[in-house]
Amino acid sequence: MLLGRMTAGDADAFSQLFNRYWDKVYSTALVFTKSSELAEDTAQEVFMRLWQNRGKAGEIDNLDAFLFIATRNLIYNRLNRMKLEEAYSHYLQYQVTTLHTGPETFAEERELQAIIEAGIQQLPPQQQKAFRLSREKGLSHEEIGRQLGISKASVKDYIVKAIAFLRRYLQEHAAILGSLYLIFSQKK
Repeated sequence: MLLGRMTAGDADAFSQLFNRYWDKVYSTALVFTKSSELAEDTAQEVFMRLWQNRGKAGEIDNLDAFLFIATRNLIYNRLNRMKLEEAYSHYLQYQVTTLHTGPETFAEERELQAIIEAGIQQLPPQQQKAFRLSREKGLSHEEIGRQLGISKASVKDYIVKAIAFLRRYLQEHAAILGSLYLIFSQKK
């Protein structure tokens, strides 16, 4: 009944579902992540997506199972993304500190930075600000939200979208990076 009302756009029905299922979703996320902050972010994201896609909610037969699977999948995707970002960061750190110390390295780094900067400049203004405050200044989502006058969820959404765009952008420019590597590795 509540699900049907929410599907029709009834915010009160959504609020009741949110209150009824919050603890279950949060607990599931906490079991998977072992982090109260990640669990809370995940639970908020699950409910935000439920509301955003409420038009399709009428297709849900078992809300308990749906919320469990949505929570699990969101966590797996986040953990995979975090692992990828961490691995890339370690790779860059390794490249800079151990493999290259000559002038070619600085040219490679400048070229990589130029490509990344060009990608960042293509982001919409608010996304760009949120991304820079997060990655360059190290601010939390909450601090960024206060500075930009937007919600923590909006900050998170901006940063996730920015990272996804930059990942695609870097993949598109991987040929350039590969060419640079080949050029500089042949000169050694």
